[in-house]
Amino acid sequence: MPTRNYLRHFFVSWVNLLLPSAFLLGQVEEVKIKSSLDDSEQPAIFYQPKEREKPVPLLVILHSWSGNYKQSLHRECEAWCKQEGWSYLKPDFRGPNRNPQATGSELAVQDILDAVEFAKRKTRIDEKKILLVGTSGGGYMSLLMAGRAPNLWAGVSAWVPISDLAAWHSETKKKGLKYFREVEKSCGGPPGKSKEVDQQYSKRSPLTYLAKAKGIT
Repeated sequence: MPTRNYLRHFFVSWVNLLLPSAFLLGQVEEVKIKSSLDDSEQPAIFYQPKEREKPVPLLVILHSWSGNYKQSLHRECEAWCKQEGWSYLKPDFRGPNRNPQATGSELAVQDILDAVEFAKRKTRIDEKKILLVGTSGGGYMSLLMAGRAPNLWAGVSAWVPISDLAAWHSETKKKGLKYFREVEKSCGGPPGKSKEVDQQYSKRSPLTYLAKAKGIT
């Protein structure tokens, strides 16, 4: 018959195996980050490793076109960061791209920059190892950020991105997809409606800034 000490040892070992990885490896938090442009509180998911004897790399993970900061599209990247002792950050940058505040706006761009500054205040980040990843709409925003803040990123990974909003509008309209309407809501109308609208398409398109991203891996 098992002794009391044996049972205690078995129970403790079993509990340790079942403890959440966030407790063992670090802490995942839902946080609010104050915008430096409009003072609004913007949500994000932030992970910092438990052991931080030296500065750690930071991976910024951007959600897709219709997603938000809670999206799990890059869960493999999140798991890899935990395994390797990296920090990661998932900003909302004004949510799905269907309004003027989102879709590559000045507010959305600044939200990502503010989120990086937040991470640097919260934990010891290696400023030479801040990386960015996104897919589809997140790839679009990754390309935009590469051109808008080229000195910040050690590397940018943009999967199936959108580089030109006017071309994206035309393509999705021909295919009968919803995205052309969402681009119109964001930019104030279809391309060619007015000089101001065309300026919005240009200002929000990565293609306008990509030459500045030369040298980013």
